[in-house]
Amino acid sequence: MRVDILKGLNEKQKEAVLATEGPVLILAGAGSGKTRALTHRIAHLIFEKRISPHNILAVTFTNKAANVMKDRVSALLQGPKSEAISLPWLGTFHSVCVKMLRQKADGQIARRDFVIYDESDSLQAVKKAMTDVGVSIKDYNPRAVRSFISGAKSELMSARDYQKFALDPMQKITGKVFLRYEEILKNSNALDFDDLILQTVKTLEKNADFREYFSSKFKYILVDEYQDTNQAQYMFLKILAKKHKNIFVIGDDWQSIYSFRGAKFKNILDFKKDYERAKVIYLEENYRSTEPILESAQAVIKQNEIRSDKHLFTSRSGGAPVSVISACSKEDEINFIIDEILSLSQGEGRELKDFTVLYRTNAQSRFFEEILVRRKIPYRIYGGLRFYERKEVKDILSYLSLVKNSFDLMALTRVINTPARGIGAVTLRKILSLGDDKAREQVPKYYDFAKMMDELRSGADTLRPDGIIERILYKTGYKQYISDGSPESQTRLENIEELKVSASNYENLDKFLESVSLVADIDNYSESQNILTLMTIHSAKGMEFPVVFITGLEEGLFPHANSISDQFELEEERRLFYVGMTRAMCRLYIAYSKIRLMYGRMEPQIPSRFLSELPEEHLDLIEI
Repeated sequence: MRVDILKGLNEKQKEAVLATEGPVLILAGAGSGKTRALTHRIAHLIFEKRISPHNILAVTFTNKAANVMKDRVSALLQGPKSEAISLPWLGTFHSVCVKMLRQKADGQIARRDFVIYDESDSLQAVKKAMTDVGVSIKDYNPRAVRSFISGAKSELMSARDYQKFALDPMQKITGKVFLRYEEILKNSNALDFDDLILQTVKTLEKNADFREYFSSKFKYILVDEYQDTNQAQYMFLKILAKKHKNIFVIGDDWQSIYSFRGAKFKNILDFKKDYERAKVIYLEENYRSTEPILESAQAVIKQNEIRSDKHLFTSRSGGAPVSVISACSKEDEINFIIDEILSLSQGEGRELKDFTVLYRTNAQSRFFEEILVRRKIPYRIYGGLRFYERKEVKDILSYLSLVKNSFDLMALTRVINTPARGIGAVTLRKILSLGDDKAREQVPKYYDFAKMMDELRSGADTLRPDGIIERILYKTGYKQYISDGSPESQTRLENIEELKVSASNYENLDKFLESVSLVADIDNYSESQNILTLMTIHSAKGMEFPVVFITGLEEGLFPHANSISDQFELEEERRLFYVGMTRAMCRLYIAYSKIRLMYGRMEPQIPSRFLSELPEEHLDLIEI
């Protein structure tokens, strides 16, 4: 028996499902059932409006979100066994664009048999392009160059376009590399991830047959998380929707937190300018959080000047107040959180998987990991590598290991050409076959590296581990290597500073490396186990937990120091805090430390300005 499409929907969700014609904007609050409204709308179009699934396009941003949508739509479309109902075009922007190009690419921009370069392939192509145009990968980080190229492509800029606007030295270098990079891709009949959307847009603009086919085909277009669209995605949708104008977008500008990836949340705020007759529907009933949590989050986000005007509400009245924890130190903060998790597990019968610890930067996970290991609490980290597995951390640990043991083959292989020293795989094989002494005599580049390592080992026995790290950073050129001005460089520097803080707790190198090995062993737990979750707030978007802890609410940490002086970036930090708060279903804890070890020194911390924006009537202040 067919599912009643409108059953279980509130009045606003029903309105969203039934508003099938013309442009429609759904401004949906956190936890308001936006995916439910979108998937039920697809089912309504197919069953009640008799629209062929082949004439419906639904796009989102992640494979996880796309799979959730597919599962829900499939469940709704289960008709009688004799009735075979296919799914609409439903997937990520990238997967949809691949499908379009494979079907109808004309060969002028991309052949249909193109290969797709993943991140690793793309990075190798950038390195080759740099070498081809005479740009040293020692002086300029290839990852930074690739990041700039990616940013340009998200703005629909070609290499020639980019060169016209390049001003500073890094932009001019990128422009040269970009041009050669495009040639390499073309000669290889390859597209990178950014190209998948960029080239689809270009084909839509330049090829009338391609444009007519797909704009006619997609009579109904649905877009999830519209606030996260960049310029290329925006143009992709605008061109496809021009013919029928049946475009349905759903999102929440309050949760726009990806400007560093090129996302433009004003796309959702300007929807009415693009489509003057657009119908606007607000989904404001929150089904996730209790009233104290929701009211507190809403009070914070309303401090932002650039935002839509929504008022969220919930039927979940009552509930525990929001706990604000003022800790004397970072260690006190973390131990309190762990004690509270254990207490709630016993007192309320909760499992470890009911809890999550959120933080602003990946570097904050390091101290958590050490204490969790010490206290034998199983955990997992989402949305990024474990602290000691991040590239920059592993690089420095490999240098440390090589300082301790010159025969550590894996450490040598990892760092001998990081930063680049012109020692490739062939030269490395020759070095390993000759052995240390002969290699020093016969391979000049290895002689320089070996001499540098001798200097690092000299006097290392008298230094603490953090002092050795400092010598490594400057002696090897590693600090300059990662200080490239890319959006990721600050994070890498923070991670190394956090490693130094960790190392400063040990008297000698042996004990520090031993402690790191102990932390690495925790990853034996599988995701199916009942274990605590740690992640950045960026990674937590779209998730929910009964109990949420947000840590490090201090000026310079959250909001981040790089954002404090810029109003636009400060508002994004506030949106990020709002996202973190609205992950909580039943209990929310917000913690800060009065003193924190920063850059090797204990320094007093100023509580985050966001704390003063929380409504006092919903707070429980805890001093520890």
